[in-house]
Amino acid sequence: MPQLSSIRTRLNLFVGVFTIIVIGIAVTSMLSLNVADQEAQALHRKWLAGTAMLGELSDQLAEFRMAEVNRALTSDNDLRAQAELEASEHASTLENLEVEVADLQAEALKAALNSFREAWQAYQTQHAAWLAQGSDTKDVDQAQYGGEAHRLYKLADIAVDRLKDANIAAADASAEVVSHVAHRTTLAATGICIAAIAAAFWITVQLRRRVTCPLETITRALSGLAAGDREIHFPQIDRCDELGELARAFEIFRANAAALEMAHEATRAAEDEALAQARHDSLTGLPNRRVFAADLEAAISRTRRGTASYSVLLIDLDHFKPVNDIFGHPAGDEVLCEVARRLQATIRQTDTAVRLGGDEFAVIAEGTTDPKSNVKTAIRLADRILRRIREPITIGSDVVEIGASIGIALCRSENSDAQSLLHEADVAMYRAKRDGKGVFRFFEPSMDAELRERAALEADLKRAVQSGEIHPYYQPLVDIRKNYICGFEVLARWSHPINGAVAPDVFIPLAEQLGLMSDLTESLLRQACHDAASWRDDIRMSFNISPVQLRDAHLADTILSILAEESFPPRRLEIEITETALFGDIDVAKDTLTRLQNAGVTVALDDFGTGYSTLYYLRALKFDKLKIDRSFVMGMQDSRKSEKIVEAVLGLAKNLHLTTVAEGIENPAVLRQLAGHGCEYGQGYYFGRAMPADDAFAALQTEMAA
Repeated sequence: MPQLSSIRTRLNLFVGVFTIIVIGIAVTSMLSLNVADQEAQALHRKWLAGTAMLGELSDQLAEFRMAEVNRALTSDNDLRAQAELEASEHASTLENLEVEVADLQAEALKAALNSFREAWQAYQTQHAAWLAQGSDTKDVDQAQYGGEAHRLYKLADIAVDRLKDANIAAADASAEVVSHVAHRTTLAATGICIAAIAAAFWITVQLRRRVTCPLETITRALSGLAAGDREIHFPQIDRCDELGELARAFEIFRANAAALEMAHEATRAAEDEALAQARHDSLTGLPNRRVFAADLEAAISRTRRGTASYSVLLIDLDHFKPVNDIFGHPAGDEVLCEVARRLQATIRQTDTAVRLGGDEFAVIAEGTTDPKSNVKTAIRLADRILRRIREPITIGSDVVEIGASIGIALCRSENSDAQSLLHEADVAMYRAKRDGKGVFRFFEPSMDAELRERAALEADLKRAVQSGEIHPYYQPLVDIRKNYICGFEVLARWSHPINGAVAPDVFIPLAEQLGLMSDLTESLLRQACHDAASWRDDIRMSFNISPVQLRDAHLADTILSILAEESFPPRRLEIEITETALFGDIDVAKDTLTRLQNAGVTVALDDFGTGYSTLYYLRALKFDKLKIDRSFVMGMQDSRKSEKIVEAVLGLAKNLHLTTVAEGIENPAVLRQLAGHGCEYGQGYYFGRAMPADDAFAALQTEMAA
């Protein structure tokens, strides 16, 4: 066979040959089956139907004879009439059956049918003659039907039997034809099937030699490639058909397999990384909030079944923000990673430590089903965690110290869900913060009541800010050298309509958390500017700015706009900020303070000496005044160390050409000490408490009168 250029051409040829064979089988079978079908139809239509008719014909002939016998044997006229009627009906049926048999147009029955007609006609003639005699004598009738009539009946019956025999012979002949056709068809089909098998074998051999075997060699090469053999050679590459194209395509695939494998590895690594990031904190490697939620749900489920008991420890770092602000965020990240490592080293294998976000961590601690033992387990674990976190952390050449506050919630069977359990731990953690930090607290139901009170206070505070219930009070600032009032510090005071006076250290932090400080500051500053309009022009007003507001890049515009609207000279305003207000974006704070100072507003650093980075901010920012923290001033009488600190601050301020104000002066002895060290200004209960605007104005009037 000549070489063909395409497998498709070969397959088309093979399929064509096989199709011709199949068509031959089909045509031969159809022709033979058509002949057999015709013979079978003839067998059914003529011979089987004829058999049924002839059987009926024989039965009717017998019934006709029986009716004659009944008539001959009875002398009752009614019975004779009934017998004659039955004979007439059977005769009519016989004639109809004769017509139907004749309608079959069967040549094989023609002679026998004519013989029956003659016998039946003679029998009918004799029967009619018998009836015509009309004899009423039973013996005469019996003699009549038993003689000639019986002979003619027998002749007719023999004629019917001959019809049956002729019909059977014709049916056998037709069946023989069908059998012959079937035999011939079987022989033809057998021959064609043998030819088809031979053709199929030939096609199979050709396909194996020209298609299957080459495909097997390519498959083996692919298996080697899949096993990692990148140097394998693909056979059949020089063929000019589809297999050659396939081999060349696989050769290209082999050449690029390494690159594809690298891409696959990169994709798998990316998927693994994505899965890890979805379940783990990217910075510390600890499980994240998603894992925490799932594990906590599982812990609650096991607690409800009574198989175990758990506690949740919510850990919030103390003094972490200064680390970020002083040493930078990379250092803060390193601290978080070290805390994560210490947590992992502190907990047990059955516990789960996670990072919830920011500087907040959590631990799900497994305990026993005994409530008391579970509490002890949580206490021991919390104590170990606090001790480990308090240990100094080395960052490069620097050493930092932080702490933590821990809230603990016990997983009880009545806990409805993980959210409520985490809420309880969060409430307990804030109680630990409030109690001085660096401690742990268990959740108590009374804490929820405090939270409800806090929520009510929040609602009242929002209303108070909107309605102007919070008013400015004024505490005198005194020139120590000349002993006269040189200004007032503006302090916020809130008189609750039900609860009375609310301490500033309660509602000011709350206002910061609720985002109310901007509205509160604007309201207080406007009222203060309005009140100070009646003061002497040399009386200055000192106003505190919260840490939250100092992060607002528009703060300077807001303050200067209020001063302009109230016609209050910027030179009479002094802004006080604490060191904590500078934590965050130092550039925004520096820009805000510079703009205010350029407009004439002075800037004081409040609570000097209590922070971690006071000297850093003195160098980075330009201040006009330092306010010495009250804790040092009030301790001067009893602590030589406090006095030395105050003396050092005064010396530093003098060298930096900064004005100094001492807070917390409560007696003349401290005043004399400060004056002796060169302090310029003072503030405290010794000079007067914070007072309403009318009292401040009266104090100025009294001083002028003196």
